[in-house]
Amino acid sequence: MLQHMRKPRIYFVLLLVGVLPALMAGGCSYRSANEGDAPGGYRWQSLYRQDVQSVAVEIFTSKDFHQGVEFKLTRALAQQIEASTPYKVVSRDRADTILEGELTSVHIDPISSDLHTSIPQEQLVTLRVNFIWKDLRTGKILAQRKGFEQATTYYPTLGEGESVGAQQAVERLALGIVQELQADW
Repeated sequence: MLQHMRKPRIYFVLLLVGVLPALMAGGCSYRSANEGDAPGGYRWQSLYRQDVQSVAVEIFTSKDFHQGVEFKLTRALAQQIEASTPYKVVSRDRADTILEGELTSVHIDPISSDLHTSIPQEQLVTLRVNFIWKDLRTGKILAQRKGFEQATTYYPTLGEGESVGAQQAVERLALGIVQELQADW
């Protein structure tokens, strides 16, 4: 009797382990469609625009005095676009679209300090950008955000320097920007 109950569970677990990662990797979503599009009103569709194949990522400008963060952000954006979207990162002269932006601020604030020495134990790095994603073929703005920010923490007392915190914040910000490139629902 117990043997019969285990088989359906094993098949269910195998289905979850095998099918769900494949669907998530493909950037697909299950979303409501207009009536008449599909039976039941739902269909499978990519999270990203179907009319875009390539993106040129311009080096972000910077209004902040933290050197090199804009270069790290540009590199992280290109890597995140290649890894998470169906788009290819190419030069401006070959691209369908362009992603441009400006790093407006880098803030590093202590969250907690040692009671005896006042040395920061945990710090918060916040990066703020303005960016625009534009179709080079039509001039249409596909996405635009002002004051878009991401934050992350790092621990100087554990040997993590400011550059570690900045890199983590850059990677988180790049992921957030790429998520903003998803098609409108």
